[in-house]
Amino acid sequence: MPVDFSVTEAPALYDFLQKLLLMLIVWITFLFSIDTICHRLAKKIWSFPVPVDSAFIPSKLPHPNPMGGAIPFDIPLTKASDDQVESFMKFRGETNWCGDKSLNNVKDEDRSEALRKVAIYAAEYKGVLFEERFKKYADDHFRLRLPGAKYPYVDRYWNSWSCFWIETAPSIRKMFVASIAVIIEHMTNGCILPVSFLLTGNPTYYNLALYGEVAFMIYATTLLLASYALQRDVSIEQMHPAVWHLLILHHVASMMLCIGCIMFGDVVPKQLVCYVLLALLGLTSSLHYIGMILDIGPLSLANSPYIRVGHHVICLLLQIIFRGVYWLRLIALVFLHTLEVHGLWVLVAVMVPMLLFTAFNVDFIKFHVKATRGCFRQMQQYNQFKQT
Repeated sequence: MPVDFSVTEAPALYDFLQKLLLMLIVWITFLFSIDTICHRLAKKIWSFPVPVDSAFIPSKLPHPNPMGGAIPFDIPLTKASDDQVESFMKFRGETNWCGDKSLNNVKDEDRSEALRKVAIYAAEYKGVLFEERFKKYADDHFRLRLPGAKYPYVDRYWNSWSCFWIETAPSIRKMFVASIAVIIEHMTNGCILPVSFLLTGNPTYYNLALYGEVAFMIYATTLLLASYALQRDVSIEQMHPAVWHLLILHHVASMMLCIGCIMFGDVVPKQLVCYVLLALLGLTSSLHYIGMILDIGPLSLANSPYIRVGHHVICLLLQIIFRGVYWLRLIALVFLHTLEVHGLWVLVAVMVPMLLFTAFNVDFIKFHVKATRGCFRQMQQYNQFKQT
């Protein structure tokens, strides 16, 4: 029996499970494909050798790494003395990097090759420093709940996207790819499919969005539980362990609402459901994850300050509009419809996850207010640094 996503009435249990299993297979396959494609593309287009004339090494070892904005390396590699270069490589654990000779005894043609190695090691060290600051911030902010934890800003990338992957530490690479995967899912189930339904009225788009969201949340929750069991991060989101329980809570609430919309069939106002998907996924959460990509990539504040600040402002405005003002209207509409059509007990079951999402929305808005302020302050510091 073929799977039909155009049916609008409440499905039988077998039909529901059949469609859900199909969407699980689709999304698991799709997410594996995204991960594979991103890593292969990264090796081909973001992993070119670091130009020696763009690279720097630090004068102090280890390099100072306070929270907040990065302190750039201060010695251009082309102007570094042989002793400074050899000290840096020794610090990085490389003692035989130009054969059994010291750098000042290497021939000119071999020296160029040796300095290219140094440039790569310097780029990798820069990535390690940002990784250390990011992990410390995540631990301070999410686990220890320390007030005033300074958000880590990545240092300027030396050659834009060409060497981006070399300048990025392994865990940050995973976060970057994870953000791409989540954005694609959010845009598909939270924007493209709901908008397609609103424009055409074809219930296939509506059902694909709901079944797809449930399938994604089941898979994401399973990987979070596996991360707890294995004591290492195998999740889709690649976030700090201190927020795993919040992500599970979020995913379960999402599944409750989506499954409820599926099982009640035609009595559910489908347009209203699509507006909820747009408000929470397509128009706000997607932008949030785009911001994560901007923060750790070559469109960060250090390389492209106006792009980053502009995104912060747009994202904050949309969070306030859709997760604040418009969300209150959506809650009122859901409350009135559920009470009128389904009664008190269904209303309670629906409002619990809706109120939970309200708490998430408040936290989201507060985060983006703080992030936007911090971005403006950091840009001012960058401007002062350039002037001096």
